[in-house]
Amino acid sequence: MPGRNRTPLAELPVGPGDAGQHHSSPTPGATAGTPHRNVLGPRLIHSPTANIPDSILTPTLSPEEMVIRQRGRRRRTVIWSPDHRPLPSSPMKTPTKNISTMTLRSSPRKRSLMQEFADVPSTSGYSSSPSKRPQTARMSVGDSPGTSYPGKKPRLEATAMNRQNAAIPLETILKGYSREQLIGIIGSMVAKNEQLEGSVRRELPLPDVAPLDAELARIKKNIYASVPNQKFFSRTDGHGFLRAATHLATFKQTVHSQSQNLYASRHWDALLDYVLMAWTHVRETPVYESDKHNATRRYCFKLLAHHASTALKHGALGLGTERVARFQQKLPCMVADFAEIGECSRCIEYIMKGF
Repeated sequence: MPGRNRTPLAELPVGPGDAGQHHSSPTPGATAGTPHRNVLGPRLIHSPTANIPDSILTPTLSPEEMVIRQRGRRRRTVIWSPDHRPLPSSPMKTPTKNISTMTLRSSPRKRSLMQEFADVPSTSGYSSSPSKRPQTARMSVGDSPGTSYPGKKPRLEATAMNRQNAAIPLETILKGYSREQLIGIIGSMVAKNEQLEGSVRRELPLPDVAPLDAELARIKKNIYASVPNQKFFSRTDGHGFLRAATHLATFKQTVHSQSQNLYASRHWDALLDYVLMAWTHVRETPVYESDKHNATRRYCFKLLAHHASTALKHGALGLGTERVARFQQKLPCMVADFAEIGECSRCIEYIMKGF
């Protein structure tokens, strides 16, 4: 086409001074006096707020917003130490701990140590308490060491207490002593008085085996109580032994300690009576299916048989006819339980010939 000076879709030349000028259009039919709209004017493209009212661009601030902006951002103080500002007083105050409360809550070992340190006199003047300084000053003026002051409490000394009080029975006082203490008291009294020793020997009774019997009965009851008697549960199998093993060990130890005590004290008559009594309890202990689980039962029988033989040999005629005859009467049943006790029959025959 004649008259076309640019390529299609080319940009229109717009200069900085061409905002108010009109360019000729290449469109056919356009005249030079026809005004054209400047679509790509710099004011419309780079300044979009030309047609927006100023009231929208700069809105008025509310009073609250103005106060917030005037206050500014809160700044934290760069102080690494804790704040020591006084806190407001509160009507509810936590009670303060005193020395007595801390002492009561401490351990017994700590309290004993604190008491020991308090009783030790200080060697330097720095550790002395103010309450003791006036007293030290008064004594240094010229008072004697034995001078007593009205405000000072007298020190309690160990006294006989109720041991010298005749209103309390002697039996009640003796119950508080151990066996070793009673043995020492009686031994010191009769050490230099043979007549008193003879009278004490004549008054000594036969050792009572009834408390020993009650103790063995209690342990035997615990053995059976550890394994309940149920329909589909056996007391004599391995499971029943494991449940009663602790009580069986206690029973064994009790028989050993009781018989050993009578043997060490040379009470042959009481030892023979104990063998007859304890043999019945050992016989009533459970007999288990496994032979190794009956070791406690065999040990007790063997120990009692040994003590029976020893009592018959050392006691001899001093045991009395009635006691030896009672033992001889029960011997066949005891042999059925443990055959080694049959050796006591020869001792019994020898003793019976002496009566």
